[in-house]
Amino acid sequence: MLRVVLRTLSIVCLVLLRASGGAAHSGPDPIAHWHFTPATVRGGEVAARLGPNATIIGEPQLVEDDLGTALRLDGVNDHLVVAPSGAGEALPRKHLTIAAWATVDAGQPHGALVSTLEKDGEGERGWLLGYDDRVFRFVLSTHGSDDGNGRATTIQGTTEFEPGRYYHVVATYDGQEMRLYVNGRLEAHSRQQEGPIYQSRYASYTLGAQIDHDERYTHRGLLRDIAIYDLAASAKWVAHEFDHYRQLTSAKPQPLSDEMQFMVTPYLQFVTKHQITVMWETSRPASGTVRFGETGVLDRKQIGHGEATIHEITLENLEPETPYYYQVEAVDDRGRTIRSPLLSFQTAGHEPTPFAFGVMADMQYNPRVCKILSDMLWMQRPNFVIVPGDLVDRGPVKEHWTEHFFPGMQPLISRVAFFPVLGNHEENAGHYYRYMSLPEPEYYYTFRYGNAQFFMIDSNKKVDAESEQYRWLEEALAASPATWKFVSYHHPSYSSDEDDYGDMWTGERSEYGDLRLRPLSKLYDRYGVDIVWNGHIHSYERTWPLKDGKAVEAEGTIYMITGGAGGGLETAGPIKPWFQNNVKHGHHYCLVGVNGRTLEFKAFDMEGRLFDYLRINKLNAGHDQPQLTAAED
Repeated sequence: MLRVVLRTLSIVCLVLLRASGGAAHSGPDPIAHWHFTPATVRGGEVAARLGPNATIIGEPQLVEDDLGTALRLDGVNDHLVVAPSGAGEALPRKHLTIAAWATVDAGQPHGALVSTLEKDGEGERGWLLGYDDRVFRFVLSTHGSDDGNGRATTIQGTTEFEPGRYYHVVATYDGQEMRLYVNGRLEAHSRQQEGPIYQSRYASYTLGAQIDHDERYTHRGLLRDIAIYDLAASAKWVAHEFDHYRQLTSAKPQPLSDEMQFMVTPYLQFVTKHQITVMWETSRPASGTVRFGETGVLDRKQIGHGEATIHEITLENLEPETPYYYQVEAVDDRGRTIRSPLLSFQTAGHEPTPFAFGVMADMQYNPRVCKILSDMLWMQRPNFVIVPGDLVDRGPVKEHWTEHFFPGMQPLISRVAFFPVLGNHEENAGHYYRYMSLPEPEYYYTFRYGNAQFFMIDSNKKVDAESEQYRWLEEALAASPATWKFVSYHHPSYSSDEDDYGDMWTGERSEYGDLRLRPLSKLYDRYGVDIVWNGHIHSYERTWPLKDGKAVEAEGTIYMITGGAGGGLETAGPIKPWFQNNVKHGHHYCLVGVNGRTLEFKAFDMEGRLFDYLRINKLNAGHDQPQLTAAED
């Protein structure tokens, strides 16, 4: 039975060289390609991206690593069988490339990542990509000039693998020469074999094992991605493939923990009037349960689907604007149980009910500052929080989530849901999508709370008038009956920063913000967007109301940069632009309160001091013409 965790990314192929003529063959597909995700590892088999599916033997675990998911094999029984014997047309005949991303937890004399190698006394047929006690190796037998002598050639790399660390291992054969690459570098080659590949008769075609009729050696470690080609890869292609995901090799080795503990303590996602999602992460695959109720009795429960490390359980059929208590529980395969403390949340309120929410962005690598600010925000008891991007410094690095973002935001996010958007530092990494539970496609979405509607988009992607996000935003804004309309994305449309949009200290002209995003302002003008929240610049800035590219006294959109939740601070340029109302150097958080047609905005520094205040009254119910009152530091 598989223990599951989450979504992932795939590794693709680019350009190979045909061995026969050496001419570039642009964009070929492998004849077999397996990568290991919850979408592909199901029902006792691994669905191939291309080629034959692989049957699961044993109980391998689908686990998370720094850039996605991988399949952990136990070195005892676990392996995958593509074909039990005589793989026929599924195998290359003349030329060969085997490419694998994998870890080795423990070396052994006959370690195998991919194999169809038959060993019968002195006779050897087929091939193997694997390792021994120290280094990676490639084994191949061909017909040769004497029509097959049954002797395989083994070439060995020079890199001594470190247990638990990822390596990109590639073996090629062009009909004349064997080559072995480790992490993009050629480490061994041989011309002892030539001609067509000597096909095995009895050996199984396996992933994570070498098996023939009287021998079996299984792999202990992770298999992430395996592809087989009937072409010989060029050195340039191998280097490119390695460079594309070289960050895997520098990631901290993460063997499966034997301890049962919380890696990420419970946090809340996407609260509405009738439901909320509870998430957490455990060190081992486990079954998950959320017990909850309107009192500490916790008379209701919701059980998760199967075993997982990242748990995502949605509680439904809740009453609006009602306080609830909850506790999460996880039980691993050994029966060990961990539980959270008793926690609480409140569902979204009815439209007339006042509410408040926090705004924090650009936590990045600074959990200490983030923790101070989020604790102060929690003390003001917001109903939820929006995060305009850069939750972490490097999205592909798992520790930046587990050791920086989530600890820095607790206990706030165990009590109130947060609604994020992608920043540039997330790098669109799989961790963001695994840790967040948002409406599809997740990089843009909308939600209602009270009499307000929020429109969350990804400013890393296209937002011009022909883009998917622009068209979606226009339709969503046009259809919205909300009294208040708020938009959030990461990069600022307007900014007086000193050097992000032109180095003003050296005399350059500044663009005063990201010009790619200015076309969105036409939608804000047309549909009455009240406030836009951004991050990216690590400071605070608020504009006057803007409309048609000019400052106005009413009926305009206010743009705010709130990127002060931890990233290295930035400074405004030496010239005050026409749109700027207030600017502040320093870490900070913001609190927004809404009561009917009145909005109050407050910004606080690291010492809890109020440094900016804004009040908007929509007094004319027919025209939503606001009156503004502001008090600045």
